[in-house]
Amino acid sequence: MASNSMASVLHKAGLGLLLAVSWYFIILASAAQAQTTAFQDAGKRAALVIGVSNYKNVPALPNPANDARGVAVALKRLGFEVQLHIDPQRSDFTRILGDFSVALEDSDIAMFFYAGHAVQIDGINYLAPADTRLESAKNVSEFLVRADGISQMMDSKAGVRITILDACRDNPFIEVAAGSGEFENRGLGRGLANISGPETIRENNNSSVYGSIIAYAAASGRTAADGEGDHSPYTGALLQHIEQPGLEIGQMFRNVAASVIKETRNEQQPEYLVRLTDEVYFRRPEPSQCDFLAAAPQNQVGVPGVEFDRIDFDKAIPACETALKAQPDHPRLLYNLGRAFDAAGRYEEAVVYYGKSAELGFVSAISSYGVMNMNGQGTAQNFAKGAELLKKARALGSRTARISMTSADFSVLFEPTEFKAVQRKLVETGYDPGPIDGDFDDRSKAALAAYQQENSLATNGITLETLDHMGLLGIIPPYELN
Repeated sequence: MASNSMASVLHKAGLGLLLAVSWYFIILASAAQAQTTAFQDAGKRAALVIGVSNYKNVPALPNPANDARGVAVALKRLGFEVQLHIDPQRSDFTRILGDFSVALEDSDIAMFFYAGHAVQIDGINYLAPADTRLESAKNVSEFLVRADGISQMMDSKAGVRITILDACRDNPFIEVAAGSGEFENRGLGRGLANISGPETIRENNNSSVYGSIIAYAAASGRTAADGEGDHSPYTGALLQHIEQPGLEIGQMFRNVAASVIKETRNEQQPEYLVRLTDEVYFRRPEPSQCDFLAAAPQNQVGVPGVEFDRIDFDKAIPACETALKAQPDHPRLLYNLGRAFDAAGRYEEAVVYYGKSAELGFVSAISSYGVMNMNGQGTAQNFAKGAELLKKARALGSRTARISMTSADFSVLFEPTEFKAVQRKLVETGYDPGPIDGDFDDRSKAALAAYQQENSLATNGITLETLDHMGLLGIIPPYELN
């Protein structure tokens, strides 16, 4: 189909569709990327810190108690309400978790830190209290504590959740359990079970559905050193970095891993999974002039931010270029500069900086980069790439990307040829749209709605999400933004 201009599309669509399409392309304009407000320095912080050194039934571990105390002190300095427990027994955990649950209410950021022995059974990680025995299968429920239960409790109550398990030490419980013969075919293993990403992301109006970090002192299935000094290699590295001002916590965990690898000469390799929508800081950075001139209104650096159409790009561009000279790979500054170029209509330059920031995982940039590819601004129009980037941003918690995927009806761009392709796909998947004639009447719309409901898709017409799910991105006609 020949290229459509937006003017011609709006003319054909009529007034009702004009409003819908106008809203759609406002959403798809990369300027409209808005991030939800997550954690700021003034927010509520809660932490549960546990260290188990003096085991009753196996040799003691020198450092977990020291590790827990060191982490607790650092977190208190960072404004956390800290609950510290040393050498708790299994009977203590009901009270400990109950108290932590109360402290978690309305918290902006929550942390659970555990140092001591842990064991994986059937792919589930269990913490070992001080009185743990593992001589028979019944001991699992009697003594061990599921780590994922604590994470789930934080998920339901806190905005940003961090779980740190310095718990991969060479575990004597393994030998005892293996010797009993009751754990055959139970997946009993050293180290911790794999960190796995989410298969699906919950999407609703709660902006905090996605915001967690899980960190292991050693890679899954591998053991970690307890350390010969006052702290384990992992906790020592964590304490080295955790109070550094202006260090985004995703980057902090990368730095911690690098420090451990260096100190252990590559013998211990920490593992972490960062699932954050936006930047989060324990100590917020000092804003740059670039932030004051080009940051989005809702941001994590404490500045008011600037609405897209109010960006003074003549000032913002040189300010952001100057900031990037000092920090050339800073994802937020790269995004800010992309935003300034975008506001100036310098789309080719905007795409470059959105792309660089997106590669570094900055969610707003991933969404904006997807929009630029969808709209063909500064780059060739590429619906497949644009949709893929928007899906990635949505999976990382971007509400704006979700709206772009689900809130616009592309049928205003369609002619009978495109409608026939949708009707054929409905027939192929077991839905009856009536005759495949390109007349997308009420019967076809009902079949489409049934398809969407069955596949948990938004029922807002022929959306980008639906076309992607159907494998029909290729039928979208080229369009231009005028």
